[in-house]
Amino acid sequence: MTSNICYQQINTDTCTTVAWLDLVASAVDKFDGDDWLGLCGDIDEGEIYRDWFIWQDVDFSQEWEAYDIVTNKRFVATDLSILKAKIDEIEDARGQNHIIN
Repeated sequence: MTSNICYQQINTDTCTTVAWLDLVASAVDKFDGDDWLGLCGDIDEGEIYRDWFIWQDVDFSQEWEAYDIVTNKRFVATDLSILKAKIDEIEDARGQNHIIN
């Protein structure tokens, strides 16, 4: 798909940008905790909730993001309360599994 876009565009800057975004998107699946923290504009603006680091991407998407160190996954929500509810759901399930085991 990227190659089709590049062939159709005369502007090499556009082609370079598309290729760079494709490269970044493919690398995101391999991110760990330290990589996600680098995406947060100002780490002091984030907060810790139930041992999860959460922050809002105020510069681009306006979405709230959280990083789960246990699964090495990022979770995104449009509202902080929705994100915290998802964290509660995950942590409560983990707590139940820990009690059962």
